Amino acid sequence: MQLRLLVLFLLFAVAGQASESLPPVELVAPQNHSLSHEELATIVIEVPASEVDTIMIVLDDNRSYRVPVGAEKETYCKTIKLLPGENTITLNTHLKGEKIQESELKLFYHPEMFEGIDEEPGEYTQHYFHLEQNEKKCVACHDMTSNVPTGDKVFEDVTQTTCYGCHKSLVQHKNSHAPAINWRCIDCHNGVAGEYDTDSKDLSKYKVPDPVSKTCESCHESAKMWDHNRYGHGPVNDGRCERCHDPHGSDHEFFLRQSIWDTCTTCHAEKAEGAHVLASYIFGRNSGAHPTKGKSDPARPEREFTCSSCHNPHGSNGIYMLRTKGSMPFNVCQRCHKK
Repeated sequence: MQLRLLVLFLLFAVAGQASESLPPVELVAPQNHSLSHEELATIVIEVPASEVDTIMIVLDDNRSYRVPVGAEKETYCKTIKLLPGENTITLNTHLKGEKIQESELKLFYHPEMFEGIDEEPGEYTQHYFHLEQNEKKCVACHDMTSNVPTGDKVFEDVTQTTCYGCHKSLVQHKNSHAPAINWRCIDCHNGVAGEYDTDSKDLSKYKVPDPVSKTCESCHESAKMWDHNRYGHGPVNDGRCERCHDPHGSDHEFFLRQSIWDTCTTCHAEKAEGAHVLASYIFGRNSGAHPTKGKSDPARPEREFTCSSCHNPHGSNGIYMLRTKGSMPFNVCQRCHKK
């Protein structure tokens, strides 16, 4: 009998210690070892106000954010900017200046404009935030209904839409895409799984179908013609318009994620030396050979000469996607060299 009481006492003691050692923080999102194709990530943390008064978010490049904790709520969120590759984020909780807990969160930012975009790191997995169990944490502060314009409806005050509060930074660019700047989010974010979405479970209700090209073609009907080009470009053939274009907006023309030259040479790094065309032919004896940037385009003097001066990035009936027809690549030279 005494032995049994001793065992019970020890069990209760261990259980008591375990409950006291439970972390006062619950990381709602993102999950540890999450893969992101977006530069911005929102960290959502649930904490009991009685045990924590400050949350410190520290990134591995020494950026830090202080989130005060009050008695009026238990769920807090902070949007941070990720760096390409692995990001190690430290979450510290404090009470009256004393550190209570330290935990680590690892995220991998895999930008669309990335040479190895098809080689995702195996230990990281993409997760979606807009799932019912996550949104329950947000309703105290946010209207989580799909309160965005549809059909002919237009919001005079876009700040009243569901998405604006958390995602307004997506349209703070020099050039904004019409659906995004008008907060017609579910025109594209319709929650439908596409051909490349092999696992339809646990998809966000605001998921964009993968590939995205069919969604884009609902407005950009001319894009349908690219399927008939004799020579196609990989991202176009795969229906991955978002590889080169940011569908929300950009500081670059055509909503490109980078300048035209930087966009092309991200994947075609071997062309980045500036001596691309004819380098080994008649101009090989000249320093630098034919330029690929930094000069005015003779065919379009108001624009810079760059990769798209000779190549059509969406495909062409000319060899090497040149802005010509047939298999003679030198025909494109006549765009600038008339004689």
